[in-house]
Amino acid sequence: MRPVVLYIDDHRDYQLRLSRRLRSLSGGAYEVVTLTVNDEREISSAVDALAHEIRRRITVSLCPGNLAVKPALDQLQALTLNVTLCEHESGKEIETRSNISRSHQAERDRDIRCDTRINNLERQKTIDILSISRFVRASQIDAKIRPYLVSDKPSHTSFSNRSNSIGTHLSFSHETGTRITRYVIGKEQALGHTVIYLPIKPLYQIEHCFRRGHGLTFGDLIYRFSVGDIPEIGDMGKWLYMHEEGFYTCSLPERSDDLITCEIGTLRQIINAWREYTRTRSQPTTSWVDMEGMPLSDVLALSVLCDFVYVDAPVGNSDKELVAQRELGLFLAKLPKECRILELPQRHQPLKEIDHITHGKESVIASGL
Repeated sequence: MRPVVLYIDDHRDYQLRLSRRLRSLSGGAYEVVTLTVNDEREISSAVDALAHEIRRRITVSLCPGNLAVKPALDQLQALTLNVTLCEHESGKEIETRSNISRSHQAERDRDIRCDTRINNLERQKTIDILSISRFVRASQIDAKIRPYLVSDKPSHTSFSNRSNSIGTHLSFSHETGTRITRYVIGKEQALGHTVIYLPIKPLYQIEHCFRRGHGLTFGDLIYRFSVGDIPEIGDMGKWLYMHEEGFYTCSLPERSDDLITCEIGTLRQIINAWREYTRTRSQPTTSWVDMEGMPLSDVLALSVLCDFVYVDAPVGNSDKELVAQRELGLFLAKLPKECRILELPQRHQPLKEIDHITHGKESVIASGL
């Protein structure tokens, strides 16, 4: 499970802007949980009110220097770094080395002050403290906290028991991609799960009927993210409507190629936001990203954000099949270990017989490449 960055602040507008930017920069590597407080006496109770599942994954905290947060942070067993947001624009660097050697301590920005402390009451564990100006770029904060992010042990729960997830597919033909998409949507609906269908393909290759127009369309969402006007995760549902076939989807832009010609960094931010939205829903929800007509590098850039991926294993010895097999091998090798790989069966096998391939076992597909 992903690590959590806990961000406590009494500057609501600044907190809103910074948290949005960090979420977009995270690329799914971490979650950002915010607590807005007006009185520092509220901090401990606010941290206590967080779900246990979130508290045990908090490895980095962001807090302004004017708030007394130490008693609240001492409750967080996984915490490795506390970032203090200071009002100064720059300052002379002062570094005190931790008892735990860290390779990334050799370099600090000019306006970052490093210190350490040890909480002896609950653990003998070193926590680094960085003092960072509020005026630095969010990208600099993102770069500083990443070395301290510690992932929780991945859950060994089977896919069928994980109620909220996002998935996609790598298919080498329109026919196969359509077949997988129909199966996934039907399977999840049969399980009683809410399905969110997110096509990223030319409009002329979308099998379902769809809405187009102005207002809250997928095109509007692309524009919002591209200019930095990023919606709150809880507001992502405003772009959805109930399709006549029982799943939720977005109204689509007018031009056929708008979805696949979008800058890949913007698409990554959008897919990451949909993933966060999926995981915040109280009812079991599966989001399905249906990609087609994109370069394989872009398909990979979006697939690494997903919880599961269906793959099409071409069979044969022709040039096109050998190339597809090689590309599939490279694709699988670059997926994160937490991503579950689902193998497409042979043509004569029913799709319901697919078993999940885990990285802990040798993949039938990968071994044949």
